[in-house]
Amino acid sequence: MKRFKIIFFFLIFFVFFLKAQKVSSDSTFVRFDCGIEQTKQKLDKKFFASTMPLHLKINNEKHTYGTLQLGKRKNKIFIYLQILADNVCIKKDKNVDVYFKSGEIITLQNDYPLNCEGFFARQLKKKELENLKGNEITMVKIYTYKKNYELYVTDFDNYNIDNQIDCLSAYQVKKSDEVKIKKEK
Repeated sequence: MKRFKIIFFFLIFFVFFLKAQKVSSDSTFVRFDCGIEQTKQKLDKKFFASTMPLHLKINNEKHTYGTLQLGKRKNKIFIYLQILADNVCIKKDKNVDVYFKSGEIITLQNDYPLNCEGFFARQLKKKELENLKGNEITMVKIYTYKKNYELYVTDFDNYNIDNQIDCLSAYQVKKSDEVKIKKEK
């Protein structure tokens, strides 16, 4: 019986190994579930799509979390950050610093107007996208009026960010008549 289990697990491993060998690494086709959602809503009169938000723990505040979400309008990819706490006011031009394992830091300025919902939005440039995808993020620091928030980014979060950037890069934002509304059950 023990021999049968060992052979069975070996066969399963071998099948997955063969499938992995067939996948071409230079292919631009996305081979995983992207979880991109697009509705008939518009943002600044333009259709948009977004990925599922990542919930990140804030290092310097107890029981507080933030979200990091990527989105796309036309051919531009955006990053959206939000501190999930009351009365977190962020200036329009207040900065967000993204820290990488390599020691590099990139600074992003808020494109979203002054708000006290803890919301930050920024259209990412090509170089910024390459930095986010090519380097491991260790922390995201958001500067607000009262306090600076440090969001911890795990290896799993980095993996998800890379996948979401790949997904959005390949995704074509559809016109409203092409979007299917999910039926509520």
